Amino acid sequence: MEGQVTIPVNWPSFLRVNSNKTELFRFLSEAVLNWFDMEDKQLVITDGQEVISKPQINNVVSLSPCNHEEADSRMLLHAKHATQYGHHNILIRTVDTDVVVLAIFVAQTLAPEDELWLAFGIGKNFRYLAAHEIAAGLGPQRAKTLPIFHALTGCDAMSSFSGHGKKTAWAIWTAYPDLTTALLKVSCAASTIPVDIFHSIERL
Repeated sequence: MEGQVTIPVNWPSFLRVNSNKTELFRFLSEAVLNWFDMEDKQLVITDGQEVISKPQINNVVSLSPCNHEEADSRMLLHAKHATQYGHHNILIRTVDTDVVVLAIFVAQTLAPEDELWLAFGIGKNFRYLAAHEIAAGLGPQRAKTLPIFHALTGCDAMSSFSGHGKKTAWAIWTAYPDLTTALLKVSCAASTIPVDIFHSIERL
């Protein structure tokens, strides 16, 4: 499959337009689907809020429709879906710490025989991370609340504390176990959050 338009010279400028990204991703999804021809492999691709697959998967209820705008969270839906179809060793390639945090969260929800790995970083900083082992080391409560902690201390969409890095915040969390209880309450998306929970987070 080949496009019939001129390739943009300035990609950053081109990708700033949301409609351009939407059309490009749809084109790439169709191109990969037409190109794919491997009998012993399963291809699953995001296409807007839907997914397309080859060979076709009949049950994609856990994947589609999906209104996640970020690939960070959508790729974890695909990982979870893969484990439901008997794949016990999942590998995600990423350079984003947000994905690492989400993977640790998801890993603690998987079956004991499932392993979720991350091929993380580039160049001399590249390494493999075992999200399932990290989740087991943290324990279910801290693994579950890790995304909230990460958001509070700085992530793609949230600024970080001025003059205080992740290591300092982590040391405080370790020394302040009541924070875990507070973060668990927030992670449940309760309609109201008690004042004492706010106080615990403010203390952090």
